Amino acid sequence: MLLAAALPPSLSAQTFKNLSQARQAATGAKTQDALKVIIFAAIPQLSIRDGIALCREIEPKAGAALKAELRATLGSLYLLLGQTADAASWYAKAATLDPKYSAEAARLAVAIGDDPTIDLLSKTGGISKETQALLQVWGLLLDGSYSTASARVKEALATSTNAQMSSELLFLQYIADFGQYSAAKPNVAKEYPSSMGSDLISGKVFPAPSFLLALGLSWLSGAAPLQDYRAGIAQWPKENPQSLNAESAPALKESAQPTKEGAAPGLSAQWLQVGYFSLKENAQRLSATLASKHFESRVVEMKNKNGEVRWLVQVAAAEDWQKTQSVLKDYGYESYLVSP
Repeated sequence: MLLAAALPPSLSAQTFKNLSQARQAATGAKTQDALKVIIFAAIPQLSIRDGIALCREIEPKAGAALKAELRATLGSLYLLLGQTADAASWYAKAATLDPKYSAEAARLAVAIGDDPTIDLLSKTGGISKETQALLQVWGLLLDGSYSTASARVKEALATSTNAQMSSELLFLQYIADFGQYSAAKPNVAKEYPSSMGSDLISGKVFPAPSFLLALGLSWLSGAAPLQDYRAGIAQWPKENPQSLNAESAPALKESAQPTKEGAAPGLSAQWLQVGYFSLKENAQRLSATLASKHFESRVVEMKNKNGEVRWLVQVAAAEDWQKTQSVLKDYGYESYLVSP
């Protein structure tokens, strides 16, 4: 879950073109419920940084329940920007008001190695025993204690009754055993073939590690927030976009088929890739969001090496494509050049 609260469809009727309009509406709210409606209607319509600014302005004067939601939402927004330490700080603050945010806070604390916060959260009562065991294994793996991690996984699996937890534990056992022996039997692929862990082991996907740790590994239904290993953004060297293009472009040219949403790439066109999705609707949603911010965007259909259909979201770049890339980054979108 990337935002602290799901938005009812009725909120889509409210339109906020910029941060100033959202601030004005929030100032006029008469009750905490009305304020909450305004904030969570505005956030999806603003850039990530403006959403952060709005939440930070409202959080000090919000009631306890709304304050907790705002803190968790700030954690989610900072996570989208890749600012894990800030995300961890806000989730930890949310957990002090509502223990339901303790598990997310603890994951992020593990990710940044914040042992005091992990210990404190473990005592709040908001983390189940299964989650505590899972976090302990993550910590052992990050410390390189593969043998101890493997033994702890087996103990946790013996008492686990949660399918999502079991799937993630099996993936962590694969990592622990691989760390010890440079080889391992991926039981997660057999028992949970549709899980994120199975896709990682088979090489279908390559997500950002901090995102995995923060949100968990085991989406057993629905689409996982993943990027194909050929089209991943976070792992490629930022200082040399051209080398990234040389690595990924051949595969894309071989199998990409433009959808109705975008025209076929021209020989002289420059395009920046912003997203890669397993669900077409998600790609269309991002493309529409980019278009609303005055980018020329398109959705391109392709097949990965396993023959599975995926959808790319690309933005037309100016002659100096790095300027467009910089503007995208200001909105919170990482990108890379896919056509010369």
